Amino acid sequence: MNVRRASVLIASLVMLATATGCPRKAVVSSGKATNKTASAEDLLKSAIHQLRPENFSIAAAPDKPVSLLNSWRGMLGDAKLGGDAVESETPAPPTGWASAEVAKRLTTDKFDEQDAVHIRDCQLTHSIATYLAARSNDELQRVQEVFQFVVRNIALRGDDDPELPISTYLILMTGRGTPEDRAWVCASILKQLRIDSVIVRPGDAAKADDDEWLFGAVLNDRIHLFDAKLGLAIPSSVEISATSFAPATLLELPAHPEWLQQLAARADQPYRIDAESLKVARVMPIAEPDFWGRRMNRLEQVLPAESACVLFDPPSDDLGRTGLIKRIQAACQDLKAENLLLWPYPARQLATARTANQATMQQMQQLLLSFSAPIAANVDPKTGNAVGAVAERKMLKIRTDQLLGKFEDATQRYLSIRHLEIEPSQFTEIVQLHRLAAEDAIYWSGLSKFEAEEYEAAIEQLAGYVKRFDRKGRWTFAARSLLAECHVRQGKFSEAVAAIERTVAEDPYREANAVRIKRWTPLAKKTGDAGNKQ
Repeated sequence: MNVRRASVLIASLVMLATATGCPRKAVVSSGKATNKTASAEDLLKSAIHQLRPENFSIAAAPDKPVSLLNSWRGMLGDAKLGGDAVESETPAPPTGWASAEVAKRLTTDKFDEQDAVHIRDCQLTHSIATYLAARSNDELQRVQEVFQFVVRNIALRGDDDPELPISTYLILMTGRGTPEDRAWVCASILKQLRIDSVIVRPGDAAKADDDEWLFGAVLNDRIHLFDAKLGLAIPSSVEISATSFAPATLLELPAHPEWLQQLAARADQPYRIDAESLKVARVMPIAEPDFWGRRMNRLEQVLPAESACVLFDPPSDDLGRTGLIKRIQAACQDLKAENLLLWPYPARQLATARTANQATMQQMQQLLLSFSAPIAANVDPKTGNAVGAVAERKMLKIRTDQLLGKFEDATQRYLSIRHLEIEPSQFTEIVQLHRLAAEDAIYWSGLSKFEAEEYEAAIEQLAGYVKRFDRKGRWTFAARSLLAECHVRQGKFSEAVAAIERTVAEDPYREANAVRIKRWTPLAKKTGDAGNKQ
């Protein structure tokens, strides 16, 4: 498909600045309410409603909700909610955790566009955290539910896919990313459950950007470890089911090198991290400065019940809250605060997005093309040529609802997108874009069915996708992986192995699939045909 030509046709329809969280100009007000008859509560409810993920989407402008927030702040006057202290006493971030510009921004009580993006993103991840948490009453199992959800919903990019600097919101919306993106999104969802996350690296790792790292969830003063690339928990001796183990902890892993070796793709190929190297590990908190400003503390405490979420989480003790650093220290023996360095990936991605050049912006625009569907061309009646296009953005609304947990409704509405590819159009670019959107809709329908635990329907959708697109599809490798998981959920291990045993060098799931085949093959032999009849 000539995506570039299609992107030219609808270039004016996609607003990237809001989508990436890239601030144009801080939007502030004089502090006077725009409607003198409106109460502070009305202003706040209106602002937060406009910042809901279903309302403040890729093409939305932040000016009005930000102005409402500042009007709300102005109506409160000097009232300090929750015992908030004066701006001059706002603690500075730990050394090395934020630039001087970021630290200065934290001291202001005025809201800006970046705050709007932060509020929207927190509401989205809180919604996801809520329905995932409802799947279990056990906190560690909830962590695993979040991790597995992220692995399913963030497909690994192929080697040919550009690695673009996008926010957690767009990572979730587009459903594609790197292992680092998976870790970042997982941390964002867990924060809404008030569970901290870290990156764990061997103490002697030579480079800061190599792949020798693990994702860690801090729970009950222990760091539970996961591999975001393989999409698997680091196994311990505690077997949860025939196919999974409770995640090992950082404290116990050095004494059990055999646990890591279970994740080696081949018997003669060692796992990329040696257990011995984790005896003196580097622990890097996953956090973002947008959570540190005291204006977020004020706002969090008065959010409408339907929009409640975590907005404020300081690194150090502040306003009666135990800081992130102290909480992580409790999970690490003999770890000094000054040795806790912030994981740089989120800040680097966001900073790069805010200074993106034109070429990068065009790539990001292409990434978002299918969300504009359906597209209707405005035609010059005299020449018959397209002179513009109108985007309904129905795809964007459906995808947002899917992430908000409305799986059945999203699956039904995706049908209208899938039908677009057979609708005639005289403009090739629109036909190509609709085919792109239809392909996404087919895959995301299968994913929605999985999340709704309708595994037979998910198998039908995903198997149909794989048969139709084979290796040419944008989601081929992710679809095969998810199809295998569907079979496993039904105890059909032979079918699961068959779904992923055919591999190619460019498959980003090949190592993960090799590990899973090692686990599932003995189970397939053990269950035999009986497992296939479940």
